[in-house]
Amino acid sequence: MTQMFRSGFDLRWINNAGFEVVLPGGAHLLVDPWMDSAQIYPMPAEKIERADYILLTHIHFDHADSIGAVQERFPEAKIFVGDLAAEPLCRIYRLNLEKIYRVRGGENYEFSDVKIEAVSGRHTESKSGSRYLEGSNRKGDGTLDPAMWYGSLEMLNYRITMADGSTMVIWGGMTTEEQVNRMKAYGNNDVAVMHVSPKQDSSLFSELVKSINPKVVIPHHYDLWDVMFAEHPEMLKDSPLPPEKMNETYILGRIKETLEEECPGTFFFVAEHQKWYRFGLAVRECEET
Repeated sequence: MTQMFRSGFDLRWINNAGFEVVLPGGAHLLVDPWMDSAQIYPMPAEKIERADYILLTHIHFDHADSIGAVQERFPEAKIFVGDLAAEPLCRIYRLNLEKIYRVRGGENYEFSDVKIEAVSGRHTESKSGSRYLEGSNRKGDGTLDPAMWYGSLEMLNYRITMADGSTMVIWGGMTTEEQVNRMKAYGNNDVAVMHVSPKQDSSLFSELVKSINPKVVIPHHYDLWDVMFAEHPEMLKDSPLPPEKMNETYILGRIKETLEEECPGTFFFVAEHQKWYRFGLAVRECEET
């Protein structure tokens, strides 16, 4: 008797840094859910049909604001979040801590259908810095905003290894020499979803891509720029580029051009929001004797 097996995984970019992945065995994995409350490309949480694993890179609102609604719909979902940020996350969103995995960089979690590796990251930096009880880390009443503080203090990247051997890297934050060297231990991947920013040096970004060594790079986090710049025009004044170049067309074009020159084996794929894509589709035959 001949049996057919399908490998590969489905992926859609929800918005900002939010992704949904359907693993080869059918389980669903969410990354940084920002759903109904999103300022850009909102999507009702009801459109998520299943959630078995939820990975939070950090707990800023544009990465974690829908975690309460998602857990309410899927109370058995395993939620991965940084060790320091776990307590404030549970308090802010009234989460059931019994489903929380307090994660530190370098830890590995293995299940029957997926292996999840946590990698220490760095949040992007600003010229004004980020200090305790200062700036955006302070609420209107003067008290600490724990989501902002812990979100900047603790950030994780992840590598997902699926049951069929497919691998996907979730990377965000600051492009640094340290990150380039750290990610060398997590190279040779099928897909990498990667945060892009005007703050990044395009050559250093391509060095990071070489370390991760994916077949496909999917950029994210650039769809929030128009809203951010409209709300905070001072960001344009302090930007490393002239205002007319602070847009996704220029930044993505610059990154694409650099990757084509320096990483010719990697395809730079700009996904559409909330559209499903399939990666690594294959059919294998198994002859039963």
